Amino acid sequence: RAMEAPPPLFLPFLLLLLLLASNTATAARDGCSEGCDLALASYYVTKNMNVTFIAQLFGISDYRALAKYNRGLPRIDYVTTGDRVDVPFPCKCLARPSDPASTYLAASIPYRVVTGETYASIASNFNNLTTADWLQATNSYPPNNIPDDAIVNATVNCSCGDAGISTDYSLFRTFPLRDWDTLASVAATRDLSSPEQMDTLRRYNPGMDGATGSGIVYIPAKDPDGSYRPLKSSAGKKGFSRSNSRKCCGWCSGTSLGCLVILVL
Repeated sequence: RAMEAPPPLFLPFLLLLLLLASNTATAARDGCSEGCDLALASYYVTKNMNVTFIAQLFGISDYRALAKYNRGLPRIDYVTTGDRVDVPFPCKCLARPSDPASTYLAASIPYRVVTGETYASIASNFNNLTTADWLQATNSYPPNNIPDDAIVNATVNCSCGDAGISTDYSLFRTFPLRDWDTLASVAATRDLSSPEQMDTLRRYNPGMDGATGSGIVYIPAKDPDGSYRPLKSSAGKKGFSRSNSRKCCGWCSGTSLGCLVILVL
């Protein structure tokens, strides 16, 4: 027999569920709408590494351009193991090659492949600012067949701030945690360790408060003039990006409507 129409009282509930599912899918697949002109990558210096190599890795021809972002280093032309060099780059709203609707904030740094290199070896040059898995997800070359002399996009995630958290900050440092690092210890070295500041940092970095030695945190950074950049009124919550959350959201957006159909049936 013909399917009975839903009871009148059920219709508003059904419409509400459909609206929520639609909004969830849209938000999950739209990670950002715009980027920002400046972010910083905190590059950890290892043995036998020099600042010329670090600058060239990010497409900066003259290493001396890094000096104004590294006032704490006595000499920009002489770095030692354990130093961290802040490298400037534009933070853009990008899309995955395999899923143009899945957007995220990052720098896409052109990297010319040398014979025999893999996503893992390329990522190792960036000292935990990116990973082999993330490079594979944001490039079109198969992992076991990257052509010699090809250009790979070295993808380094970043943040432009979040008006829903604070309008005090729009310049952020992408900071990979080393073996001994935690969010609290990094905050202490940047004079951001008051209870109020730590609460703000936790909101910028959900799930990272107890992390030690791995992962990336986003830390507010000062301009070369020594002041924090306030967030412009036009920027919003979509100015913040975490690569891990994008993986979750891709699954969520694909299943929301399916879950709703099961519920309705």
